[in-house]
Amino acid sequence: MEKDFLQEFIYQVAKENEANIAQEKRKKYFQELGRKGGLKTKENKKLDKVISIRMTNSEYEILIQKQKKYPIKLSTYIRNVLLEKELKINEFKTDEILLQFGNHFKKISNLLRNREWNVFENKKEILVRIENLIELIHQYLYSKMQKDE
Repeated sequence: MEKDFLQEFIYQVAKENEANIAQEKRKKYFQELGRKGGLKTKENKKLDKVISIRMTNSEYEILIQKQKKYPIKLSTYIRNVLLEKELKINEFKTDEILLQFGNHFKKISNLLRNREWNVFENKKEILVRIENLIELIHQYLYSKMQKDE
């Protein structure tokens, strides 16, 4: 009887020990994945390298004047010039204007589709031309994006 009790006790302790080990492995696994068992955090492209340079006051003033043409920080401007990305800064302005034109043309075409604008005899022709123009704007912008990639 004592042997059965002792064997049963040893068996239960061994089971509890295995369960504890399995639970700790699970905890460690989720700790490796990240907090609360989620995925690991993505690595951000941090700007962690610092380069300092010396320049004269006149050089600094010229740099500041060139940078003021664009709505970006001086360090971003220098990084873009260094990596030859300066031209892309000016392109965003024309892209914004084209997008605004496209939005306005869409609004005009939506207004023309209403029943109130049946006064125009060539309403369908106007709508077709506006849709063609919108399509051309989108093709231009998307082709530009594909060239940049």
